[in-house]
Amino acid sequence: MSKSILITGASGMVAKASAGKLKDHGFTVIGVSRSVENDAEEYTETERLDLLEKENLDRLKDLMNEVDAVFHLAWNKNVENFDTGEKWPENIEMFENVLDAAEKADVEIFVNGSSIHAGTGNISAYKVEASLEDTPEPYRSSIDPESDFDLRKENPEKLLDPREDNPDSPYGESKIETEKKPRKDAENKDFRLGISIRIGGVNPEDKTELEGEPYYGSLYWSHKDIGITLKNILESNLDEKNGYHQFYGVSDNKGRIFNIENSFTTPK
Repeated sequence: MSKSILITGASGMVAKASAGKLKDHGFTVIGVSRSVENDAEEYTETERLDLLEKENLDRLKDLMNEVDAVFHLAWNKNVENFDTGEKWPENIEMFENVLDAAEKADVEIFVNGSSIHAGTGNISAYKVEASLEDTPEPYRSSIDPESDFDLRKENPEKLLDPREDNPDSPYGESKIETEKKPRKDAENKDFRLGISIRIGGVNPEDKTELEGEPYYGSLYWSHKDIGITLKNILESNLDEKNGYHQFYGVSDNKGRIFNIENSFTTPK
């Protein structure tokens, strides 16, 4: 019997990339958001729900009773993203509503969509006013597309640790707040497996480079790698691999400054 997963924020870019790959791998994928299309081809089933409306939360729990895992991605990025400079408290409220529903439904695996911006406070190249000059070494040389220096090969102990909290924005601060909750719940055995993924660069066309974003290639996360990571999470032996895990969702790119070692990716 195939495993199943519910993805919130189903109309978003990361959700669609994740769902499409998981469906290709044979998983049942339920997509939930306020605006998801009823016939969205990436999903096995979709339902429009507002995760801030109390009357929708009972239905959310009913849907969660049918799945093995939840991947929470719902977030109002129009109001709160790394470049808005402000927080939207309802994002945390929405997150807590989903977390609570998953606990009540006895979902075994909870995956939280966090962000690289929870750990790039010293990396000015990734900030709103991108500045390579203000980025400290050795990160500056690794990110610089004109440089041959590659941190992952020449100084791997300097790769950014996904356990370190160093937000670069209010958005990054909010994502750190979401990371704390599944960690605590996994430690309390509310979930057998709790995970936060600090998601890097994902785009609809799955391009390794984007026009106007010269440092994008160093944080790119491919659709293929998203699918492999989530597939391995869903297929985990929960007697052997449980508790809380936190890692960067970034591919093994040239110039990468993120440590991506974790138990759910396939070694290169």
